[in-house]
Amino acid sequence: MKPNLFSVIALLATSTLVGINSPANATSSSYQKTCNQISVSGNVLSANCRRINGTFNETSIVLRGIENINGTFKVTDPAKISNYQSTCDDIRIRGNDLTATCKRRNGTLKRTSIVLQGIENINGVLKYTSSP
Repeated sequence: MKPNLFSVIALLATSTLVGINSPANATSSSYQKTCNQISVSGNVLSANCRRINGTFNETSIVLRGIENINGTFKVTDPAKISNYQSTCDDIRIRGNDLTATCKRRNGTLKRTSIVLQGIENINGVLKYTSSP
């Protein structure tokens, strides 16, 4: 059976729409490959990043979209500034893995982590190049 034009268009439209919000399309951060002295304070990521000319620049970026949802890091709205720091402690960064101990709704604590997405070193400056 030969597919008709309508079914082909519907299939293409569906696969395009599914890909828009798919986490598989998120770009893993690569800043850690050209930056050192990487640290996090609350929702601010700081690092010393290499410029094109080989010199280093101290830079920072406010993390976006990450919330504490019942003790687990989740990206909810990439347009919003992250607010996890209000209910999480012992916040750490290693490469592009953000970890913390966060409160659950019942008051207990849970260790959680998330891989930062979309942050790149652009000539010594940390920038989002894709959605977190």
